[in-house]
Amino acid sequence: MKTILVTGGAGFIGSHTCLLLLENKIKVYVIDSFENSSPKALSRVINLYSNGNKSLNSNLKVYKGNLCDKIFLEEFFQDINKRKEKIDGIIHFAGVKAVSESVKEPLLYWETNLMGTINLLEMMKKYECRNLVFSGSATIYDQNKNCSLKENSNLAPLNPYGNTKLSVEILLNDVFKSSLQDWKFASLRYFNPI
Repeated sequence: MKTILVTGGAGFIGSHTCLLLLENKIKVYVIDSFENSSPKALSRVINLYSNGNKSLNSNLKVYKGNLCDKIFLEEFFQDINKRKEKIDGIIHFAGVKAVSESVKEPLLYWETNLMGTINLLEMMKKYECRNLVFSGSATIYDQNKNCSLKENSNLAPLNPYGNTKLSVEILLNDVFKSSLQDWKFASLRYFNPI
């Protein structure tokens, strides 16, 4: 059975992703701080997935913590390692995401979105997990032009939130280039996923 870590797994997109993974017979670990989400979302995922079969509940394990907390993150990966398990890949939804808040609180956005990702990548390298899907954003595109956007459209974020998302993508590209055979990354650039 494959094992996937979903950061921010209690959020809107994260919880739906967890359910889909479970339905496809993938073991799921979740890291979430529950600052912008609720554990109730994951309870609902378990109810939908297990449909009363309590033995299926063991396929989802939840850890409350923040990616900016390196000690927590190290303990999480050590716990997985002690169980003789391996994370096959990570879907990274954790982060802060309100454009207006990012203008008022840029330091929060840079720390949470960039430093949290750096900490995660360090642990991935240390524990030999090299597959990551990153929850990016279309806010990284230059939106001043009146045209439809394509993946290769000009990049020019207009706010700190977009700047952090583009910076993470630049970081992922640098890490990928450092060792082409080791890392596999994909970035999702959606507008409003709801």
